[in-house]
Amino acid sequence: MVIVYRSNTGFTQEYAAMLGRAAQMKVLPLAGAAGKVSEPVFYMGPLMAGHISGIDQAVKAFAVQGVCGVGMSPASQQVLETLAKANYVPGAPIFYLQGGWAPKKVGWLKRRMVNMVTRSTREALQDKGSRRTPEENRYLDFLLHGGSYVAFENLEAIRDWMKNV
Repeated sequence: MVIVYRSNTGFTQEYAAMLGRAAQMKVLPLAGAAGKVSEPVFYMGPLMAGHISGIDQAVKAFAVQGVCGVGMSPASQQVLETLAKANYVPGAPIFYLQGGWAPKKVGWLKRRMVNMVTRSTREALQDKGSRRTPEENRYLDFLLHGGSYVAFENLEAIRDWMKNV
């Protein structure tokens, strides 16, 4: 299996590289993989409005065995279910990883879109004031200024699945 990915700000690329090292698999960017990959693919891409960027292109070009979306939201069953509904890949499991937010690496339009989507969450967290938990404080800072939740431990479910493929 080969890991193929698309990354906008580097978080998906970072996860793909970590997973490739751990699983001893070749890792290629989607743009450079066409025509070079004949084996099955595990595809990873950033989320854009709930859609895994590049998934349609990957499904057309490769035998996709598994898919992972990387986004800003904390991992949850609800996020995974929404992702599975919006990104149908026949016969392939879908995974989700919380990546990061790098407002300085994206254009003003994307920053504005993210700010609109996260506004209610930011306001709710700000309204809690001193009652915020340390994790809520970190998430609020993440939404306001950016940051990364990329961690090797987050890859556990994908690594377990890969052992049985």
